Amino acid sequence: MGIILNAKYRVEKDHKDIGVLIPLDDEELKPLMTKALRRYFNALRSNEKHIKNVENYLYGTMTNLFGIYWNKLAGAKYRAQHPEEFKNQEALSDWL
Repeated sequence: MGIILNAKYRVEKDHKDIGVLIPLDDEELKPLMTKALRRYFNALRSNEKHIKNVENYLYGTMTNLFGIYWNKLAGAKYRAQHPEEFKNQEALSDWL
């Protein structure tokens, strides 16, 4: 659990200038964490990746997860605050 919290704090620290806070009890984050942990344990079990340090691998896995999750939230927030920038993109995606 400590490794997961350290990864969370690292992502928050790296982006503290823009106010990143990642709530671990978020309903959208829970299934993503479960999926990431399942992939982590599958990678350990398969031994295809020849993981030398399992703690570092878990830390990297969770850091990537929290970074992706935060980027997704930030993108949604930006789209909500600047809808005029995305009107053309929506029209193009409807056309395709």
